[in-house]
Amino acid sequence: MTGEKGKAVVSFEPGIPWEVREYPVPDPEPDAIVTKITMSSICGSDIHLYKGDIGSPIGERQNPKIPGHEFVGRVHKLGSNIQTDFIGQPLKEGDRVVWSYYVPCGRCPSCLYDVALPCPNRHKHANFNHDEYPHFKGAFAEYYYVSPGQWIYKVPDIVPDEAAVYVDCAASTVAYGLQKVKLGLGATVVIQGAGGLGLSAASIAKDIGAARVIVIDKLPDRLELVKSFGADNIIDHNEYPTPEARIERVKELTKGRGAELVMEVVASAPDVVPEGIEMLGLGGTYLTIGLVGPYSTNLRMAPFINKGIKLIGSANYGPSTIPQVLEFMARTLDKYPFDKIISHKFRLEDAEEAMKKAMEGKVVRAAIVPD
Repeated sequence: MTGEKGKAVVSFEPGIPWEVREYPVPDPEPDAIVTKITMSSICGSDIHLYKGDIGSPIGERQNPKIPGHEFVGRVHKLGSNIQTDFIGQPLKEGDRVVWSYYVPCGRCPSCLYDVALPCPNRHKHANFNHDEYPHFKGAFAEYYYVSPGQWIYKVPDIVPDEAAVYVDCAASTVAYGLQKVKLGLGATVVIQGAGGLGLSAASIAKDIGAARVIVIDKLPDRLELVKSFGADNIIDHNEYPTPEARIERVKELTKGRGAELVMEVVASAPDVVPEGIEMLGLGGTYLTIGLVGPYSTNLRMAPFINKGIKLIGSANYGPSTIPQVLEFMARTLDKYPFDKIISHKFRLEDAEEAMKKAMEGKVVRAAIVPD
């Protein structure tokens, strides 16, 4: 220990106000890295945890834990064995980096066959007491301890923090899901939701070859922003207020065929699933990513049987996804305003206020900026 200390926001259970605590900044193990966080952001799953939808239920006090899992920062201290990032780029103190928030085991069927991320044995300090060493294992803090084996990558100089901050979850998660689907030439993609995941998905879908991207949402600021992220058509809930109207609009835009892919990234609206399935054409695919909470919905089996459609779920991403997304951002910064997805910024001390704004849908994506 060097005597340095850093601040962190700590949570205990849903309903208990967050606290700001100070912890000693640890020295890294030989294969670990300590980063200094420059920005973090709030993901939909963070909102579910805050509300008690997933994780520890309300009334069950948990260990002090630093919330959040989307971040960007600079190398503060390198372990003695670390010379490069995970794709071989030289790494030194002061370099800007992003990193995964978990360490997969590399041995289980999920890791070996790449069919069911996330790894059930992954190391993510889910029940870790952050009052204990190494303390900094969450995003809403001044520092983060990157454990041995945790993927870390240099950020291209041209990619701003406001874009890099959500690469390790939102952008990489949708990129990984879209790679599973393998879009065909001339495909139409419908995206249900225009938050951080939906905006990222629109631009990535266009880049990997979608001929038409249709985005559905109801919030004016998101619908306006998605025009800059590759959307060819927008379906506003206010203009098309019923599922039947939205389904019919998709059929009109596809000349009656329906979409090759419909993608759900809404976080808390399970009713979109049966609606989206009706938007698919013959042999189409429904990709679900956002509904990680305790949601269920009624599905008719007839469309699966009669139209030969497929249902795919996807979570997290693989080791190659983050550098692919960083390269994509660097290559297309003049085309897509990735930094605009971060619509509001808050001080570390105001992290819980940021969470409440995100929960109320008053931001596109909120960022926390340590002092």
